[in-house]
Amino acid sequence: MSSYNYLPVLISLFLLLSITSAHTQKEKPVSWTFEVQKLSESEIELTAIATMKPSWVIYSQFTEDDGPIPTGFYFDNKTVKFEELSKAITEFDDMFGVNVTKFKDKAIFKTKFTDLKGSSVKGYVTYMTCDGAKCLPPADVEIIVKW
Repeated sequence: MSSYNYLPVLISLFLLLSITSAHTQKEKPVSWTFEVQKLSESEIELTAIATMKPSWVIYSQFTEDDGPIPTGFYFDNKTVKFEELSKAITEFDDMFGVNVTKFKDKAIFKTKFTDLKGSSVKGYVTYMTCDGAKCLPPADVEIIVKW
């Protein structure tokens, strides 16, 4: 049997994998917005809001080591902890085999920056999202706020 007979199968498999990969790359179940409030000449309050499509979740900054990738905020190569204002759900997760703390629908995070120089802050947020059946790879979203 020649390898030519396998060509249609290989082409079909390649097309199927390409379509699946393109669909996964287009899927954006989480959107982020950032708001800044100037409190004084040297202090701002930054609010980060994640909005999830139905059935999707993101995870708290405070998760067990064997669990999902926690949400993390990074500025000047340092981790900055934000106050988590949304109602969190903590429960055992079969996918990870540990208790996880997660947010559905919307997650609101807030922090203050003091001793500011200039009129902008730049950083990024890393987060992981899952829908109960699958998880997407961790993603980074750039944060640039000006006042």
